[in-house]
Parts: sequence; structure tokens; C-alpha cells
Amino acid sequence: MITVYTIVNERLEPGGIESLSPAAVWIDLLQPSTEEEDAVERLLRLDVPTREEMQEIEASSRLYREDGGVYVTVPVVTNSDTPEPITVAVTFILTALCTITVRYGDPKPFRLFAARATRQRGLALSSEAVLMGLLEGIVDRAADLFETIGGELDRLSQHIFNAPTASHRRRRQNSSDLQGILRGIGRNGDLASKVSDSLLGVARATTYLSQDDAVRRKDCKARLKTMTRDVRSLTEHGTYTSSKITFLLDATLGMINIQQNNIIKIFSVVAVIFLPPTLVASLYGMNYKHMPELDWEYGYLWALCLMVLSAVLPYLYFKRKGWL
Repeated sequence: MITVYTIVNERLEPGGIESLSPAAVWIDLLQPSTEEEDAVERLLRLDVPTREEMQEIEASSRLYREDGGVYVTVPVVTNSDTPEPITVAVTFILTALCTITVRYGDPKPFRLFAARATRQRGLALSSEAVLMGLLEGIVDRAADLFETIGGELDRLSQHIFNAPTASHRRRRQNSSDLQGILRGIGRNGDLASKVSDSLLGVARATTYLSQDDAVRRKDCKARLKTMTRDVRSLTEHGTYTSSKITFLLDATLGMINIQQNNIIKIFSVVAVIFLPPTLVASLYGMNYKHMPELDWEYGYLWALCLMVLSAVLPYLYFKRKGWL
């Protein structure tokens, strides 16, 4: 699908392939067909990268100049509101006339920027302004995702470390809860790594655009510098988030180990408690001829009481020592 944006009354006006002309300031190719790619290439006389070319990770394949256009490819997180977020490569082609975006996913920053630019005057009056607005939207979305991840990690942290109340003690000691926490930590860790990867791509793009002098408007240069600082600060925050995820993962695994050790301890104590009664029962189960208790009227009750007492005394001893 191709969407062509032109400036009408200082706002972006979307149109289809019939609106494709030198007056376009933003050409958005979303999962483009061969015919749409050919139409853009004929109009602007430049090469639109294929999906396979966009997946290349070398810097020379993601940041370069060709046919008068500046090519920048950035990984962008999409489906972040679902349990299965993914990262898609988005290529920005900056020319003197317009900005072309080639993408095979629908990240939220593109929808938000398009909606704002069609409502707000003066937001995207040049190809450079469109590029800056889209990159800023990606950075803002990364910040929002880090905030969401931080809140989720705080909730998981409280669930791990807060002392359980009497009504929740049994539920808090359930191993399935810890498994759910592990899954939550894993989901947030995966999303955080994808966001960090996206920020790394944006950082490389802003550095390249600054050094290559592709952005010439003073206001866009100022926005580029601000964006560079924001990306740097978010990258540092991503490092902190990754360390917190590692800490919570280690803590959760430690809790699982403690829980397993407690289970083994209970089994061991129970075995020790029932060892003396077993010894008494074995003693009186012997088939010796001369055993006084066999002919005693209270011999059976005596054996039972002796077995109970031999079990209760170790239990009370373990309880006093705090082993139970």
C-alpha cells in the first residue's frame, strides 16, 4: 500500500498512488507491491530497497548515499501492546523533494505522526521535517515502552520481595506464581532488548545524519541534536532496566531454590520423625519367644504410646530449634 502526503493549508493531505507527483512531501510505502515501487523509482529516479536488503545489519547497508538520496534503515518495535512484540526494519530515504519510508510493519509512531500532521498546521512542511518527526516519534515511543516496562518490573519486584500476609501466604508460596513471575520477567526482558536495539539504530541514524550534513535546515538540526541527547539518556536507562531485569531474574530463581530446599527439608524432617516409631514397631514385630510385653495386658497400648511419644519428641525438638 502506498500513501502519498502533500501539503495543503500547511497540513499533510493523504492520497493514493494517483497523488504521486513532485509535490509530495512524504511517500509512505507499507508492504509495497512491485508496481508501487516502480512508480516511486520512476518519479524520483532512485532505487527503493527490497525487504531482503533492509534486513542487512552492516552499517554500510543501513546508512549510505545513493542517487542523490540519503538512506537510513532503523529497526522499530511494533505489536508492543501484544504478548508477541516484533522488530521490523524501516528504511527512510531523504531527498530534497520528499521523504520516502519503506516498511513491512505498522509501528505505532507512524500512525500517530500521520494523524498529528494531518491535523496540526506547520508540523511537516518539508521532507526534513517529516524525517525528524518520524524519528522523534520512534524515540518517544521507546520512552513510553521503557516507562511501561519499569512499572511492570516494579510490580513484579513487590510481588517477589514483599512479605506475604496471612491470607495470601499459601498463594504466595505456590510455585506456579513464581513461574508466572519468570514469564513476566522474560516478556519484559525481551521487549526491553527490542527497544534498546531500536534506540541503537536511531542513535546510528542521528549520528550519520549529523556527520553527513544531510539535514540542512537549522530548526531540523536543532531537533536532531535534541534527539541525540534523548537517545543517549534512554540508552542509559535501558542499561539500568537490563540490570534490573537480571537482578529480578536471579532473585526469582533464588526464591524457587529456597522453596525447593524447604520442600526437601520438610521431607527430611518427616523421615526423621517417623524413624523412632518405625524402630519401635520393628522391635515389637520380632518373633522372639521370650518377650514380656507379649503376654502383658497393656502391651499393645504401651507400644502405641511409645511410638507416638518417640515421634512427638523429635517434632518438638525441631520446632524449638526453628527447623520447622
